[in-house]
Amino acid sequence: MNNTLNRRSFFQAAGALVGAAVVVPVLAKAEGRRGGAKAAGGSLKLVDPKDPQAKAVNYVHVNTEIKDKALTGDRAGVKHKDQKCNNCIFYQQGQETTVDGKKAAPCQMPFAAGKVVAAAGWCSSWAKKG
Repeated sequence: MNNTLNRRSFFQAAGALVGAAVVVPVLAKAEGRRGGAKAAGGSLKLVDPKDPQAKAVNYVHVNTEIKDKALTGDRAGVKHKDQKCNNCIFYQQGQETTVDGKKAAPCQMPFAAGKVVAAAGWCSSWAKKG
């Protein structure tokens, strides 16, 4: 058996090492965004409606707090008063818990990455759960 490292084997190994060094941190960051409803301290944290990303989608903790009447129309045959995060397709009902006295769960929308949204909340990304 020949245990010498030739030039081709060296460059193959070096390429694999560099590739892993680039891919592993990216995957770790994506995993943190995907499943991480827990903050650094391990406790769940609600999305702050004042956060720029939350503001961009008009997120509020209670759907009746929407000020812009243009956003309060019916969608998919559902009246605005009945449009809440807990009946949205992006709300992860199976992971629902209580945070700061509100029922809440992770949302699949990017503005909520690593946090949870209030069950009674609303955002302009609301879509009727099938």
